[in-house]
Amino acid sequence: MSTILIIVAAVLVGALATTALWQRRAIRQLRTTHHRMTELVSTLEARPALMQMVQTSEEDEAKGLIKHRYNLVGDLLAAVVAGDHERCNAILDGLEELVADPAVFTRQLRLIYSCLQPVMMSRLLECGLTEREVDICCLYALGLNGKTIQQYTHNGRHFQHVGQIRKKLGLGEHDKNIDGYIRDLLR
Repeated sequence: MSTILIIVAAVLVGALATTALWQRRAIRQLRTTHHRMTELVSTLEARPALMQMVQTSEEDEAKGLIKHRYNLVGDLLAAVVAGDHERCNAILDGLEELVADPAVFTRQLRLIYSCLQPVMMSRLLECGLTEREVDICCLYALGLNGKTIQQYTHNGRHFQHVGQIRKKLGLGEHDKNIDGYIRDLLR
């Protein structure tokens, strides 16, 4: 019986020693990885040109979107003034394609508002809104109401999202509607 206890004790000691060695190795690997990541972050932070490149890329995309939408409005106005109903219908078809995918359209809308309404966008981000919540606010800024946004985004939980947005923005139950609050930020 004592032989069995000695064998069990030896196995347990061996298992504990193996576990301790494995943990030490894992800790060394984590420290090495942490050190590499810290160096990488420092390198990236030291290259503001890289961060500026990302921002410039988004700004260029936003400017392209703004120009495209501006041209669409100009073409539509010209077609209306000219009484060219076929051209009006073609432009409206193009606008329908533009909004066909809610995810793409709201991302583009967020980029445009980031460029044209930096105060509003920074306020939304300062309040800790998620990307999806900012997208919803951009749809409100566009002039849509909650029911229309819910239908457009096919989001059955829209009003729960709006409740979270209201909390993050510090709006109480009896405060202004979210669409009015967002439009006030546009001024």
